[in-house]
Amino acid sequence: MKDQIVRTEGLKKYYRLGENIVKALDGVDFSVEEREFVAIIGRSGSGKSTLLHMIGGLDVPTSGEVYVDGKRLSEMNREQLAIFRRRKVGFIFQNYNLVPDLSVYDNVVLPVELDGKRVDRHFVREILELLHLEEKQDALPGMLSGGQQQRAAIARAVASKPSIILADVK
Repeated sequence: MKDQIVRTEGLKKYYRLGENIVKALDGVDFSVEEREFVAIIGRSGSGKSTLLHMIGGLDVPTSGEVYVDGKRLSEMNREQLAIFRRRKVGFIFQNYNLVPDLSVYDNVVLPVELDGKRVDRHFVREILELLHLEEKQDALPGMLSGGQQQRAAIARAVASKPSIILADVK
């Protein structure tokens, strides 16, 4: 049996909306083994994005635990979580979250550079070619089609060679 790379236990996330409590997640137990590909499906508003944000350390649960690679995220401070996200997780957001003033290439290498690591230019070139973005590497995100922006976000998520890729796509 492979090691679990992700595990949640009793994961809850509640939001107050005026007088009401919205239960985005209500006791989720979930695990993913190393090298396993998992798709989480459900209707809009069912908590998919919330779950991914909890696993990626972008948001904190109301209660319950998230473990990634054997480490409990609730025991990490803000700086440790930032390092965890840069080194362990590649994110592909629904709205892409590309930096509008940076070229495609600079968007792709940004997480690697923020972590103080040397950019593997050959690897980045391979990613851009595979995603048919090599001719757009100098373009700003606003000059790209929606599909090209999504592929740039995928390239950025992969460039740092993360252990986990979380794709929150429509």
